Amino acid sequence: MKLLSLFVLISIISSLCVCHTLLPQPKSISVGTDSVVVDSNFNIDATGPGAQSQILKDRIEEYKSLFFLYPSEEPVEPTYALSSLTVDVQSAEENLILNSDESYTLSVENAKSASLSSNTIWGALRGLETFSQLIVYNYSTTSYSIPELPILINDAPRFPWRGVMLDTARHFYPVKTIKEFIRTMFFSKFNTFHWHAIDAQSFPFEIKKYPLLAEKGAYCPWCIYTQTEIKDVITFAKGYGIRVVIEFDGPGHAAAIGKGYKELVANCPNYEHNINNIPLDPTQQFTYDVVNDMWTEMSELIEDRYIHYGGDEVVQNCWNEDSKIKQWMEDNNMNTGDLNSYYFEKLSTIAKDLNLQMVVWEEVFDLKNHDFLTNAIVQVWRDSATLKGVVEAKIKALLSYGWYLDRQSPDSKSHYEWIDTWQDMYNNEPFDGITSGTEYILGGEAAMWSEQVFPTSLQTRVWPRACAIGERLWSQKDVTDISDAKIRINQHSCRLSQRDIPTSPLYPGFCFTGKP
Repeated sequence: MKLLSLFVLISIISSLCVCHTLLPQPKSISVGTDSVVVDSNFNIDATGPGAQSQILKDRIEEYKSLFFLYPSEEPVEPTYALSSLTVDVQSAEENLILNSDESYTLSVENAKSASLSSNTIWGALRGLETFSQLIVYNYSTTSYSIPELPILINDAPRFPWRGVMLDTARHFYPVKTIKEFIRTMFFSKFNTFHWHAIDAQSFPFEIKKYPLLAEKGAYCPWCIYTQTEIKDVITFAKGYGIRVVIEFDGPGHAAAIGKGYKELVANCPNYEHNINNIPLDPTQQFTYDVVNDMWTEMSELIEDRYIHYGGDEVVQNCWNEDSKIKQWMEDNNMNTGDLNSYYFEKLSTIAKDLNLQMVVWEEVFDLKNHDFLTNAIVQVWRDSATLKGVVEAKIKALLSYGWYLDRQSPDSKSHYEWIDTWQDMYNNEPFDGITSGTEYILGGEAAMWSEQVFPTSLQTRVWPRACAIGERLWSQKDVTDISDAKIRINQHSCRLSQRDIPTSPLYPGFCFTGKP
């Protein structure tokens, strides 16, 4: 009877297609026509130097539980079942940096042979997620299987910087929510969490030397990320192969800073009707002392050396209304644009002194004098023409234009249902219109601005639309089939739901999440 059930199961799963289960699509994949049942007592054996990595050990244990979310009631003869995966990792190094090797090779030949090999633990983590996506659960037979053997996957990301930005200033998100968000990023092979820490509305980060920044600038006494919590998030993210890049926006959007230290911001009453209008005062040394001390404290927490200085949407005319700032500009023969450049020149020196790498929004590139950007990274969010200009200037760039997740209707207004904006995001090719300088494009980021998003609605606003961006940044340039992507993204959305992650479907259908 067990053998008969096995043959029935194989006949069912043979109609399934591995190509419709993998997201993002691997660099190369070959499949056959055989199938194998997966033993519910499946084991993962780590070998090589990387087997000593605690990060790898933790993820292996997590995936053991993710492989088998639902009961498998009928045991399968061991002869016919895949019972283990060998994970061979050549290095136990846990240093996570931009350009860390994330490549891997995954092979599932038959019931006796399944192997994952990589140079680094980061490649092994990406490969474990891919292997998990190969396993199919049949709720009719309550059995697990892998179709289309033999399978051989050689995979590596197209871009080294694949990020999602989360704004924690417009709404405060508990640390637990941020960790859940980072874990979900991992399942779609993102590798950079851009933490937009502060903005005009609130300053929720603990800065020990200037306690009033958070005490006066946060929404509430418990709406503050302590430095212990910040370090905890960074360590947690690293455990999933995700770098954390913190952004302290400036000189614009500084109203929350002024709540604790009024002398740090410009005085321009005619602009106060919009809280986003108030910038820092770049003319006084105290401003740079505070910025330096803020980043000095953060540099002791972060492992990644990249920091984001912001620079977007600076209302420079506010400076003309502040008599002290205006006089300083006259004395130094500067206009407001010059003053903005002066601010970032000073910040570039701070970054260099702290051995940090500067990231800024595209408005900084628009400044007349931006010589200090030679070794910086410019994040482009308004149009593709700016991206073209940045790379032609031989400055490294990130793309966020077209990938704003807070927008429920894209510029093209091509879709009736807002969830379908994923198609516009999927079609947003970073190299479009760029004939030279593509080597300066490091990748890109989806951006989740939080003006209209609560912690309870965060995940469903982001996923699965961000999966389209994740594939654009991971998969090869010629992976462009919308119909195929729609099936795979929807399947991945169901997979996330099965892992108890709130998400949304792309179209009507059924997602098995357990019997009632």
